[in-house]
Amino acid sequence: MKRYIHVICAVLTCVVLYTSCMSNDDNSSATVYDDMAITGFRLTSINRLIQTKTKAGKDTAYKKALANPAVFTINQETYEIYNVDSLPYGCDTKHVLATITSKNNGQIMIKSFVGDTLSFYRSTDSIDFSKPRVLEVYTSDLKDHRSYTVELNVRQYDNSTVLWEPMTLEDLPKYDEDADNWEGKMTEAGLRKFIGEGTVEAYAFSNDNKIMVSTDDGDTWTPDSVNGDTSLLPTVSSAFISLPFGVNDSTDYQLMVGSSEKEEHLSVVWRKIAEFGYDYDPCKWVQIPIDPRNEYALPKMEHINLLYYNGLILAIGSDKNIYQSRDKGITWKISKAYALPEGFDSKDFIAFSDYEYIWIYGRDTGEVWRGIKIE
Repeated sequence: MKRYIHVICAVLTCVVLYTSCMSNDDNSSATVYDDMAITGFRLTSINRLIQTKTKAGKDTAYKKALANPAVFTINQETYEIYNVDSLPYGCDTKHVLATITSKNNGQIMIKSFVGDTLSFYRSTDSIDFSKPRVLEVYTSDLKDHRSYTVELNVRQYDNSTVLWEPMTLEDLPKYDEDADNWEGKMTEAGLRKFIGEGTVEAYAFSNDNKIMVSTDDGDTWTPDSVNGDTSLLPTVSSAFISLPFGVNDSTDYQLMVGSSEKEEHLSVVWRKIAEFGYDYDPCKWVQIPIDPRNEYALPKMEHINLLYYNGLILAIGSDKNIYQSRDKGITWKISKAYALPEGFDSKDFIAFSDYEYIWIYGRDTGEVWRGIKIE
């Protein structure tokens, strides 16, 4: 099929050249080049649709323009143009602005997805790169051309999320291997509830809701030191994690969150920096103050879980959001990087991490999910 656009381009070029010659006093002729190549390709505007949640937990989305999103390779042997590092998931590849340069200012044309129709490339026109796209670059006399195939590589999954897969109860690892052991020790010591254990110390609530501590694997218990309003301890429900404190050696950073009858709307958050090195000083539980002006306080939830995964502190509870704290428990934001699996129906569940995966087990539904952060 003849491409009539070639003829039109040739005619227009001749007219321009003829006009130029007529207006030139010394009758000099324009230089004509017989080689062609695309020499540069970069994206100048591309948007990414980002899914997130409002403070109320509702799904929402917004567009974000990416700056210098990718470096493109031009293979002059295979005539392919592509980005080795994929663009982020959710990029709008149907509406892209690109800066494309050619050798000797050769004319660049864009081939349609269907048929042989060509259109002029302009840097201000949006281009659809949702599928591999053919660009043609012409010599200045329009007698010859070369075709390049452009492909924008985009991640097919959101690398800022967790990839979930359903598992069976048989796959679920033992999330608390000492649970039965500690249950027996609680009963024997006359304590009400086991809280958790760190490197050296273990904690439990007494029947009168005091925090008890043991340093000998639960054989003996003594009241632990608390700095704050003890009526705001999470005695109704609680979750606990212990992780290495990066500032000092032989030190645990321990966090306890949960519900108190005294606080109606927010979870209470307590921390303890537990030293266990040589000649260490005893430490106290300290409450992180509840500030009504803190719009990122952790809400009160049933069946709250606390876990440490991929270097992050996460809280998961009955409102089905995953909250992330970057400041060790002071503020909690609904995470953009983590979300529960679609179709998760349990209202009474446990969540924990074995460092490689996040595991969720619905005690009321029997469903088991395993999630991994995709890098």
